[in-house]
Amino acid sequence: MYMSRNLPRVLFVLALLSFAVIAPLISSGHSELQKAAAANSYTEIAGHYLLAAKRLPWRPDLYELSGHAYYNAQDYPKADKAYQKAFQRNALSPEGWVAWGDVAYLNDDPQRASRIWQDGLKQQNPSEQLYSRLAKVAQEHRDFSAAAEYLQRYISAHPDDASARYRLGLLLTLSDPDQALSELIAASQLDPQFDPAVQTLRTALNLASINDSLSERFVVTGRGLGLVNEWSFALAAFEEAVNADEKNAEAWAWLGEARQQTGQAGGESDLDTAMNLNPGSPTVRGLRGLYFQRTGNYRQALTEFQSAARLEPENPAWFVPLGDSYAKTSDLIHALEAYRYATTLAPEDAKYWLLLATFCAENNVNIADIGIPAAQKAVILSDDDTAALDVLGWALSLSARYDDAKKILLRALEADPQNASAHFHLAIVFLQINDRVSAFDHLIRARDLGSAEAEAALKQYFSQ
Repeated sequence: MYMSRNLPRVLFVLALLSFAVIAPLISSGHSELQKAAAANSYTEIAGHYLLAAKRLPWRPDLYELSGHAYYNAQDYPKADKAYQKAFQRNALSPEGWVAWGDVAYLNDDPQRASRIWQDGLKQQNPSEQLYSRLAKVAQEHRDFSAAAEYLQRYISAHPDDASARYRLGLLLTLSDPDQALSELIAASQLDPQFDPAVQTLRTALNLASINDSLSERFVVTGRGLGLVNEWSFALAAFEEAVNADEKNAEAWAWLGEARQQTGQAGGESDLDTAMNLNPGSPTVRGLRGLYFQRTGNYRQALTEFQSAARLEPENPAWFVPLGDSYAKTSDLIHALEAYRYATTLAPEDAKYWLLLATFCAENNVNIADIGIPAAQKAVILSDDDTAALDVLGWALSLSARYDDAKKILLRALEADPQNASAHFHLAIVFLQINDRVSAFDHLIRARDLGSAEAEAALKQYFSQ
């Protein structure tokens, strides 16, 4: 009876004692949130959120916030642990599932990332970003059909994402060329930066569509993909070409080229197969030449390009690598002849005049009588292209025509202020006329734009 009368008092005292114990923890938790808001680094922010989450157990979302902060601090292992705690408390948001997979991927575990993203799709109202992430992983594993399916789901929610539509177009080039074209054109309409690549691919897909040979259709498509530097897709196209016709020598040669471009082994073997099938193909010989040139076997490269040029003497494209191979074997006389012959085959094509001028400048040969006139021709044909102006300015400086060189290089930079090569060549002109302040400024600019030559010149001329 006595206990029943005093029970409310006992419970009240216990409640007061509990509050006395819990209140400091609650206050400390809120204090950590305030510290997180005022912290100056992501690592500090993450730590404060983590402490707050431990002291405010009804706020499991704070573990995710801690994970986000560790993610931004690029501390992926700690971010992973924080997201794991949020998952265990059923507190991951749709964006949290995306980020948790991201940190697994950035920790070099794409398989685990894929599992996390797959699990994220099973949650209520999953983020569409999961489809984009899964498409990327599927593409890396060369499962192009799965990648396309995921990307189509992402695009259904984000139809104005030009980059995603371009990627989808690439994924569909081998399986559904018509739909691929539709996606590629949509990408270029949404973002003009994709237009040059789309026009190249559009031409390739149209040419492929009128070819009766399935193998040749894949070769033409693969070449188009290579032209826009999408070599992983080109590799798949050439594999399909070989599968469709194992006697197609050019398909084997292009497969070897794609393997080398993507860093895969087996390229030389593919090129040997192509050679055995058709040694009289200029494409086979030319691609073999490129392979040997990249591996430093310049003598063998020279032999292959000589064969390609003999087999197709009216194609200027063979005479440029032929000239380069002569130069690499120290035969500058024949190298110059090859470059000049290319310009006679394509006298209205600026790029061959530019290559001739560049060869003269790089090797400091025949600058006045061949190099400068070739560069001037390139400038005229290219309508004052900044690269052509740069080479002309460079050639003029090598002839000690510094005032003319300065004017031309300033024109190049007016057309393109980000031209690192023009900044470097202008700096050299300023050094020659003893304007070290201007030279330093342009060397700094060129170095910041990625010029290794400028960095070396700064050490040579301005190191203390």
